[in-house]
Amino acid sequence: MRKTMIRTVGIISEYNPFHSGHAYHIRKAKELSGADYAVVIMNGDFVQRGEPAIFDKYTRTKKALEGGADLVLELPLRFGISSAGDFALGGVLALDSLGFVTDICFGSECGDIRLLTDTATVLANETEGFRTTLAEAVKQGLPYPAARAHALKNTLYSEGSASIDESVLSQPNNILGVEYCLALQKLNSSIHPITIKRKGQGYHDTAQTEQPDEAVYPSATALRQNIYRSEQPHLCLDDFSDMLRYSLLTEENLTACKDITPDIADRIKKFLPTFRTATEFTEQCQTRAFTAGRIRRCLLQCLFRLKETAPVMPYLRLLGAKKEAGSLLRQTGSCQILSRLSTDLNKLDDFSRRLFEQDILASDLYRQTYCRKYNTTLPNEYQHSPIIL
Repeated sequence: MRKTMIRTVGIISEYNPFHSGHAYHIRKAKELSGADYAVVIMNGDFVQRGEPAIFDKYTRTKKALEGGADLVLELPLRFGISSAGDFALGGVLALDSLGFVTDICFGSECGDIRLLTDTATVLANETEGFRTTLAEAVKQGLPYPAARAHALKNTLYSEGSASIDESVLSQPNNILGVEYCLALQKLNSSIHPITIKRKGQGYHDTAQTEQPDEAVYPSATALRQNIYRSEQPHLCLDDFSDMLRYSLLTEENLTACKDITPDIADRIKKFLPTFRTATEFTEQCQTRAFTAGRIRRCLLQCLFRLKETAPVMPYLRLLGAKKEAGSLLRQTGSCQILSRLSTDLNKLDDFSRRLFEQDILASDLYRQTYCRKYNTTLPNEYQHSPIIL
């Protein structure tokens, strides 16, 4: 149950990097929901595609606040570098635990919230035929998203769900949109879902647009490729190659890590003796069934020794806020908002502190790698205050 009549729209994002399309999303989210505030749950220094964020979380937070966000909170690492389902569940769980978020708004290729919610409802109530077809498709080597779309097409239509379009599970933003709706249903959340049809370049488009931002919203993939080729300070996965290799060599049981299955562990062990760079190793390990993104996430989960844990949200780290949004933080529900680590950590129980230590480790490794690469110094997590505009 929401604690306030003030409408607050939630957005789950990475902003890797923040661009004009994200500013458009925030603006439209407020407009469509009638919200006074936009609260962003954002990945920290590592993102869901299994890579370090191209810019650190404080740089991206400042850009988000300048672009229209009112409050930015960090998605805990164990959700941020997980599969689409766990990523979405973590983001929705974070918004729901705040207690004051009334709506959630996300982009999609289809722009049809009913199609996304209906698909989520079907997936939440999987039939035996669906599960059998899904298992067979996975066994044949299809990546899980493709296998699930195949199962939807081949079983649900014959069971009277002809209104569901299986192609909704073939595009990345649609897939995440379905996962957000599915998470809302799993949590029995009263947050209202809204979707905005994606505009501009496609999610994976790497072409550089010459048109103004307001005419064609850029692809974050294209922007990252441009930054990688530039002199602008940034980090990439290969900056972590040595520590990733070390973590794989010293982990006695790879399958103890969150998403490393026995088959993926076998691929890792097969190519580990010839590990040179993280990018090259990922290419060696990936197969039709194990996408590059999945392999990268597994490497990071091993680096941070992430294990499977219950889907709980005992805390959220405040990264930044507009001054006028400060009143929201006095209405929080079931989670502890961490704004001053020196004092707030004492409010967490032992289990929550152990979870938060994973987030601290990730940020420390990111900061130290950046400082070494560019021969500079940056404040650590206990020295860095939230960004207030």
